[in-house]
Amino acid sequence: MKETKICIIATAITMIILISCACAMPAYAAGELELHPKLAVVVDTEKVDNLWLVYCQDREGDVWTFWDDEGTWAYGDIVNLLMQELEEDEIIEVYWEGYTENVQLFFQTMGWR
Repeated sequence: MKETKICIIATAITMIILISCACAMPAYAAGELELHPKLAVVVDTEKVDNLWLVYCQDREGDVWTFWDDEGTWAYGDIVNLLMQELEEDEIIEVYWEGYTENVQLFFQTMGWR
């Protein structure tokens, strides 16, 4: 009898989790949340309390910022920003793609502003 109650409770919890996930997913499944990558280069970092604010410049000359808690980003790091488009673009993930010692030469070679 005790095992039956445990199985019923576990099934009920599983169903609640599945239903809550199903309610949270329709916006993404309908394609309302568009994700796109944006290549950029770290042009500055600033320590604020125990975090670092990282500034990146993209092809169009726009500067994007994100927070880092480890201080691993440095001037010249090439990053790929995974952007989520809602009302405005928002960085949701950052990937390291490489490093350049001469940022201005990188911009010139890539044809960036």
